[in-house]
Amino acid sequence: MDKVIKVINLLKIAIIFAFGLFSTAGYSLSSDWAISEKSKVRLISPMTSSNDNQLILALEYELEDEWKTYWKSPGGGGFPQKIIWNNSSNVKDIKILWPEPIEFEILGLKSIGYKDKVIFPLIVEIEDNQKQTNLNLNINYLVCKDVCIPGSADIFLNIPSGDGEYTDYFFEIEKVLSTTLNNNIDFTPISNFSFKAIENNNSVIFDIEISTTSFFDDPKIFIHTPFGLPVVEPINNYSLDFQKLNTSLHYSADQFNEKKFPIEIFFYDNNHSFKVKKSVEIENVDKNISINTSLIYLLLISLLGGFILNLMPCVFPVLSLKLLSVINTKDKKIKSSFFITVLGIISSFLILGAFFAILKKINISISWGMQFQEPYFLMFILIIISMFFLNTLGLIQINLPGFLSSSKILNSGNNFYTKNFFNGFFATLLATPCSAPYLGTAVTAAFTQSTTYLFLIFCFMGIGMSLPYLIIAFFPGLISFLPRSGKWMIYFKYFLSILLFITIVWLLSILNNYFNYFFIVTFTVLLILISAILKFRIYQIPLIISLIIIFFLTPYLNSFQKINEENYKSKNWLDFNSKSIPEIIANNEIVFLDITADWCITCKFNKINVLNSKTVSDFFDSQEVTLIKADWTQPNEKINKFLKKYNKFGIPFNAFYSSKFPEGIVMNEILTEKQIFETYNKVK
Repeated sequence: MDKVIKVINLLKIAIIFAFGLFSTAGYSLSSDWAISEKSKVRLISPMTSSNDNQLILALEYELEDEWKTYWKSPGGGGFPQKIIWNNSSNVKDIKILWPEPIEFEILGLKSIGYKDKVIFPLIVEIEDNQKQTNLNLNINYLVCKDVCIPGSADIFLNIPSGDGEYTDYFFEIEKVLSTTLNNNIDFTPISNFSFKAIENNNSVIFDIEISTTSFFDDPKIFIHTPFGLPVVEPINNYSLDFQKLNTSLHYSADQFNEKKFPIEIFFYDNNHSFKVKKSVEIENVDKNISINTSLIYLLLISLLGGFILNLMPCVFPVLSLKLLSVINTKDKKIKSSFFITVLGIISSFLILGAFFAILKKINISISWGMQFQEPYFLMFILIIISMFFLNTLGLIQINLPGFLSSSKILNSGNNFYTKNFFNGFFATLLATPCSAPYLGTAVTAAFTQSTTYLFLIFCFMGIGMSLPYLIIAFFPGLISFLPRSGKWMIYFKYFLSILLFITIVWLLSILNNYFNYFFIVTFTVLLILISAILKFRIYQIPLIISLIIIFFLTPYLNSFQKINEENYKSKNWLDFNSKSIPEIIANNEIVFLDITADWCITCKFNKINVLNSKTVSDFFDSQEVTLIKADWTQPNEKINKFLKKYNKFGIPFNAFYSSKFPEGIVMNEILTEKQIFETYNKVK
């Protein structure tokens, strides 16, 4: 009897095992791979069978490394896949859904498409849900790398009728479907969407305006029309809170052979995903009255931001020296002096723009004030400011080397042109760590727009910073309001020396993040030696060059290296690099984030005036706000990526976070106690 029971149990186990094998086989429903050169494709199903009037299937492509296939509007080359399903049975219609594509360049043409592995969901309309559906698909597509190769696939798959089970492909297809765009924009945070097509001066401009209750983060827009339009670089303009976006796409008018046409706008960013389909008509606009208001707005913001830089403390020393240099100068000289300084400011802004444009082109991360994260740049500025400092004390007289001072271009009134030009040049360099009001918006626009916009914005920032100089240049009589020369000028020069000395101390404090106190002692000795050499004219050029070379070699000596210490010793502030904001706010805590740097003057102002004030400190303690500080004095990739998420390219950056506002509420560059309290009340 026991043996019989054992046999029955073994049979039960065998039946269960066999059923498991059968079930596993049933849970994978796909066609065979149709293999072409450099690619293969098959049809997969999320269900073993279905009795719905609509089937969700998917085409799965696998491409060899670096080979690409194309989106529904491929751009400058290629063509999208085409599906012929006439030989299928029980099929009324098949519709392809297109996942988010990427931009790439093949054979010198910008195109849109996919690489590696891609899944295209298919919506299959069924004629009779009680019958089996037999799919017979012929697919023609193109894959490209250095050359283009057409692909062709004949795919067969039968879908039985009935209540089906989930297959192994269900979750993979669902994942793609979740990111495939929905026509209903109401299911997104978008609060407003408008589109216009405008013809002006042989160009057609697609103007798109979008508003969101969230914020825009690295948006991408793809356009599908009947005309096969090329890929163009969008011009994006943001509001100050990044909740409004205006995008312009410019095309040649001869690419449109109809005034009315259907259009699909596909929008993706880290917070949004939707598609808008509509019929549009191109509007004619008189080229004489067509104005790009968004560009004008950006240029005005750039102008204002550049002007406010003159009021920032990091520019005071050079401005003070300039003011001192024009007292008792003839009107004609005053005009020339200020115009040349203006030329120096604008030229340096354009050089900065070119520098950032090159870095952007080769995909190196860029940010405003990034040069102050490089110790050699700081050392160079330190040497220059120190020379100005010694000059104002009267210890040395700075003259150009003989081969330069003999030049007719440079030599006019004791190196007149060169001195005034470099006054403007160094004023710009010292202004770069400042993030004045409106400047953050201008810089963000410059770094996210086309190269043309970048140069325009930097040029207007330069003009804005030059405005006080331009006013004096056009109205030199204003100098007469200054006191006449006298004994007060000696004291004023000493006052300027104090300002320059404070600048030297500030630069040394930044360098103290890289080197120890031996570096500061070495610099002090170097400054004394250079002063003595210039004062007593002892082999000036060879000795000074030798000392400066030694100074720039000190970073290579281990005895000057700073020993790693804890960044944050204060018990009130946590280190951004070791904490996770999402994890903290998940515990219903409110977080205040401060991204700062020792070279950021505006950050120092916020710290002294607001964040370290007793009122704000007591408020943070009483409300149990979690304080997190990120130090960007030295390059930090985590901080850099975090700022890019908000399309920020400069600091200070301050924001409150809570479970109610996980993306945070970003505050103005210059903080006030009132703003701290009001923003806290919003997020709590």
